[in-house]
Amino acid sequence: MWLLIWTLLLTERLCEGGKPPVPDRYNITIYPAEITVQTGLCAVISCTFTHPDKFQPKDALWFKCQDEGCTNKKEAIFSSEQPSNVKEDYRQRVSLLERDLSKKNCSMIINSINENDQGKYQFRIKFKASGYTYKDKVNITVTDLTQKPSVLIPALTEGETISMTCIAPGFCSGRPPSITWRWRRPGDNTTEFPDNTTIQKIENLTSVNTTHLSTLTFTPSAEHNGINVTCQVTFNEKIKTEETVTLNVTFRPPVLSGSGCVVQAGVMTCVCICQGVPVPLIKWPVLNNVTEYNLTTSVSGSSVTSTISLPVRNQTNNSVVCVCKHGGDNSKGTRANLNITQEGTNKNQTVSIVKCENAVIPWTVAGVFLSVTVVLLIYLLTDAYRKVQGKNRKPKEEESTYISLETKDMSQDDYQVISKRPI
Repeated sequence: MWLLIWTLLLTERLCEGGKPPVPDRYNITIYPAEITVQTGLCAVISCTFTHPDKFQPKDALWFKCQDEGCTNKKEAIFSSEQPSNVKEDYRQRVSLLERDLSKKNCSMIINSINENDQGKYQFRIKFKASGYTYKDKVNITVTDLTQKPSVLIPALTEGETISMTCIAPGFCSGRPPSITWRWRRPGDNTTEFPDNTTIQKIENLTSVNTTHLSTLTFTPSAEHNGINVTCQVTFNEKIKTEETVTLNVTFRPPVLSGSGCVVQAGVMTCVCICQGVPVPLIKWPVLNNVTEYNLTTSVSGSSVTSTISLPVRNQTNNSVVCVCKHGGDNSKGTRANLNITQEGTNKNQTVSIVKCENAVIPWTVAGVFLSVTVVLLIYLLTDAYRKVQGKNRKPKEEESTYISLETKDMSQDDYQVISKRPI
């Protein structure tokens, strides 16, 4: 009985030695098994496989099935060992993401997908004397191209050079698409590009995919506000997609006539009028150096008026800067030098700002001091004049007697002393 059992086991092992590799030791994982790709883009198939360790892979192949069961009719679309022995339409469009077959990675990418690429695909590994075709398949469905390019536009400010970027849809490393720009004013069919426009195309290569993009560099002005810019991407010279954007240019608000500065009685008053949408902000750099001033602001429609008043003294300044701008402190605006004139004249008045903590008290003290000085000076001059006149006058003889003898409010003792004379 034991002899029969050992005989059966030995016979089974001998038979196994003459059989091909057990299929259960060949496994493949494809993710996802169903892929939908838009025309012109690329399909990336994630794939890993296993095989008996005693075999060394020599060639990796991908086939496209020509029948529903993918049993008989197959066409090789990729071969790592013989790339020329594949279907011509797939040459240089299909590649493995990992060329080292010992890493057991069968992931592939198909670039520039077209409607003929729709179908099922199957992977096969070849060894020196044998090979194995994995039964799991991936199904690719091809649809029309609906994805649009991405157009990136920074904030547009009049006079500031910027670069707009158009990124082609998909991240394919195959044949670069054609990227073109169109520039059209509303209601106009003509294409116009500014003289200072520069177009550049860039291909950002990576190990797996490529980003195709184009940049449009120009300096916007207020006239470019509302212009339509279109970026068109063409795949395989016939598959097109585009995106249109409208430019929104923020122009520097102008300083209007009527702005200026006037000096009167030691006080300077400046008015700055600006116009813009949205209503701009008005800044006075001169106020950074003083603490005593008055500031008022009024808005009427799209215009804003700012008025400042502050004490001044004659020095060297002949203008005051007014800044009109949109946005915060980092935004650029319109700088205007407002001429300073003296009240009642047309001549420019040179002034400088009085830097003081309290502007009222110093002026009051100065006025009082000046008044006292004038009064004192008049008094001294009058007194000096009277003295000079008194010295220059010669009295008469009678007046001289009265002057020398007459005394007011004299006491009796004083009189006796004057009248007595020694013998």
